[in-house]
Amino acid sequence: MPYSSIVKTKRDGTLQFEDNAAAHTLAVAFEAGDFSLNIPEEAVNLFLDRGSIGSPPAIRYGDDQPITGSFTAYLRDLSDATYATLEEILLQSGYVGSTWVSTMGATGEVFTLTLRWTIEGTNHGDATDHVITLPYCHVSGSLSEGDPDMISINFTCYAVRPTVVS
Repeated sequence: MPYSSIVKTKRDGTLQFEDNAAAHTLAVAFEAGDFSLNIPEEAVNLFLDRGSIGSPPAIRYGDDQPITGSFTAYLRDLSDATYATLEEILLQSGYVGSTWVSTMGATGEVFTLTLRWTIEGTNHGDATDHVITLPYCHVSGSLSEGDPDMISINFTCYAVRPTVVS
């Protein structure tokens, strides 16, 4: 199939958090559509020749760097013992805190989840939907009051590259 001729927009995207083996999931709803993803990959080390960049430059891959990203959503609920909320993912409380298992395993010290970004393609004539999977995401963020109240989610994905399926 040729390169899609349809420009994708925020209306085409969905975000979903998953625990270990996707036993529990939460589709993020009522979000602003401002998902952002930074994929730095490996650091590139530059070795100067007496302070000068050579031609060709002396460059080598260095340390791996984690993926980072963020998005915002409208605050709708804080916590409940019977269903998952985005705020529980941030706070590791309620249903998420008591039933979800980290993607690091039940004894993992750091609570991580998989974040899946699906971009609609089939409704626009593409052969498939497009999916970016981000494993081992540690979530942080903030809550803010306003009109509407908001939750800001930041995440660090401890992988060098996401998995991309099209």
